[in-house]
Amino acid sequence: MKKHRLINLLKIFILFFLIDSCSYPEISRDELIYDNDFESVNLTEIDGKATSTFNNTTVLGDFNNDGFTLHLENTGDHDYVFISFDLYVHGTWDGNFNGFPENDKPDKWIMELDPDMDLIKDNSGDRFVTTFSNSPCFSNYCLRQSYPEMYPFENNPKTGNSKVDLPKICKDSYFGGNSTLYKIEKGFRHSGNAVVIRFYDELYQPNAIDKDGIVQSKCDESWSLDNLKVRVISYN
Repeated sequence: MKKHRLINLLKIFILFFLIDSCSYPEISRDELIYDNDFESVNLTEIDGKATSTFNNTTVLGDFNNDGFTLHLENTGDHDYVFISFDLYVHGTWDGNFNGFPENDKPDKWIMELDPDMDLIKDNSGDRFVTTFSNSPCFSNYCLRQSYPEMYPFENNPKTGNSKVDLPKICKDSYFGGNSTLYKIEKGFRHSGNAVVIRFYDELYQPNAIDKDGIVQSKCDESWSLDNLKVRVISYN
C-alpha cells in the first residue's frame, strides 16, 4: 500500500514539474490603438460618417441596411485584434426568423475584418455574424436570436443584453419599439500593419410601410454604436 502511495506521489510531483517547466508565450505588446466615444465627432478614420444623439450621448448611426468602416493604418505588427463597443439595437428586430411563411430571412448584424466585397466569408475566422431579436415571447413562441453566439445558433430574445427598455429611436412613430444595449467584445487572430473593420447589417422588413405607403425602415429596425475601442496584442 505504501509503495502505491509513493508511486502516486511521485507521479503528481512529475506532473507539477512538467507543467511548471512548460514555456508559455509572453505578451510583448498590449496597446489600445483606437478609442472613440464620438462626442468630439472625430471621424477621420471612418467611412460612413453618420452620427446622431441617442440616450443623451453621441453615437454612430442610426443605420439600416447600412454601416460604416474603420480604417487604422500604421498599427505595427501584432498577432491579435480585440474590438469592444456599445451596440444599441433599435426597434422590432426579429432575430433568426421573421415569421413570414414565404421568403423568410433573418435580421443579421455583422462585424468583419479586412472586408472583401467580392468574397463571401460567412464561415471564416475574421467575421462575426449574429442576429438580434427585440420581440417578446408569447407562451412558448419566440422569435429567437443568435447573440451572443454566431448565426444560426438560437437563444431567447435579448440574451446577453446590458440594458433593456431604452427609448425608441422614433418617439412618435407607430413603427419600432424600445432599444436594447449590448456591450460587446470580440477578438480575432490578425497580423499586418493595418486594421480595417466593417460593421453592417442585413435587415429584412417586408412590412415596414405605413398606411400612406411611406417606408419606415429606420423607425422599424436600426442600430447605433458607441464607445468603440480597438486593442492589438503581440506575443514573443
